[in-house]
Amino acid sequence: MKQNKLSFESENLVVDWISFKFQYLDDSAKINIAKYFLKLGFNSFQESGKLAKPIKEPIFISPDNKYEVLFVQEAPYWDGTIVQFSGKYSHILYTLIKQRLINWELFSTATLGRLDLYYSRVNKKNEKIIIIDFLDACHKKISQTNKNVSFEKNKKGVILKIGNRKSNHFSRLYEGKDYLKFEYEMKGRFLRKYHLLLVENRLQEFEQKLSSNFISYFGKILPLQYSYVDWLVIKLRPIRKPTITQYGLNSDYIKSEILMDTKTFVSLIQFLNYAQHLDYEIEYLGSTGYRKVVFKLRDFLKFQDPSVKPTNYYRLGKNKEFFQQLQSGLYVTSFVDHSFQSLVIVPQVRFEKCPKEKCLITKVWLVEELFYYDYPFYLPNFFQQKLTKYELEVRFKLFQVFTSVNIEKTIDIQEFFKSYPSVLNNQQKTKIKKHFIELVKFLEDHNLIKSNYKILSNGSLHDSQKLTTRNISEGFVFYEKLSI
Repeated sequence: MKQNKLSFESENLVVDWISFKFQYLDDSAKINIAKYFLKLGFNSFQESGKLAKPIKEPIFISPDNKYEVLFVQEAPYWDGTIVQFSGKYSHILYTLIKQRLINWELFSTATLGRLDLYYSRVNKKNEKIIIIDFLDACHKKISQTNKNVSFEKNKKGVILKIGNRKSNHFSRLYEGKDYLKFEYEMKGRFLRKYHLLLVENRLQEFEQKLSSNFISYFGKILPLQYSYVDWLVIKLRPIRKPTITQYGLNSDYIKSEILMDTKTFVSLIQFLNYAQHLDYEIEYLGSTGYRKVVFKLRDFLKFQDPSVKPTNYYRLGKNKEFFQQLQSGLYVTSFVDHSFQSLVIVPQVRFEKCPKEKCLITKVWLVEELFYYDYPFYLPNFFQQKLTKYELEVRFKLFQVFTSVNIEKTIDIQEFFKSYPSVLNNQQKTKIKKHFIELVKFLEDHNLIKSNYKILSNGSLHDSQKLTTRNISEGFVFYEKLSI
């Protein structure tokens, strides 16, 4: 499966600071740079980096220019010159860089000194906690491993500062009028590794690496169970290190309303995983490309359940019915991605008998776009065996809940019993609760969830280190573990 490319635009990251360091920049070179940027709409200024309150002196100014570039001479702890573009001016500069309008010969003796990116999350009306409580939770988590974390107040509110300002990595979290901003400052040896990518206009690779680093940095230090980092969780899943082999199950986020029965939907998920590893040809129906895969029906049955005999004609017949159902197109609304909803995933299925091997050859056309999508969830294939009715329903419920957007996963036991296809007696309910507990332990053993839980009791959640058939009677909560 091909991986989606990360970019500043795709990840909604904004460039907020760019600076270049010159070990030595004489007056004539400085004037050449200032004149060059004057033509691009930048007024140029200079100031001393040694003064606590430096005076900004003009170099070249035009009343028609709206942007600024600043030359900082004799910066603290360093005698060179910094050419910096801050805030909205850095964004303008980066736009010019992407348009290949910057003469990099002027920066031939410079190195990329600092680059800031930020992500701005718009506040929602239904947040469970206020921002200051979230920042406090961040402070508590980060301070366990990093002493350089502190609060600062200004006129706009509270700022959480993470790291040493002189180090290669520094970040800030702070509240705006209706948003929470996550700002990441990169410099020093770390940033110098990407200097050539920038000046050689290899911007796709430049943005891919820095976007990935931005996401990984915050993913490692922030508590991910809070709604304020929902954007981060979504970005982390496709780039994390999968702990399950390629022959496990992978899936997109699944909506709660499934337009087919549980058994058929599980077969669909299994087939999408199976088809990823088959040889194929590309054929077109109109402008839409479809991947034609050819396989023995008994081989797919073996993938579903290794314990089954290839001559089990009852199971083979059920699989044939399943593939015939796929052409209905009803299941497309089960996927969140809109491209899935607008295309028929399986337009055609054909069966041919193979007399020599006495088997049924199946030909399926699958929309090619399926294979260019990053599925964010990787799980063990716990459907790969013969299951009782209640085992299938329990496993699918856990699968459905696990592949929801939030890190916090809630299993409402009472709601599950109410929606169960048939009436359950107490003995059956106990078996179901035991199976939920077994599956949670299974996920924990595969390092997919954390070992702490919450149980629902009288409508409230309570911490619990262990799940039992008694304490989960109303429901319980577990937490996805992201390996970054």
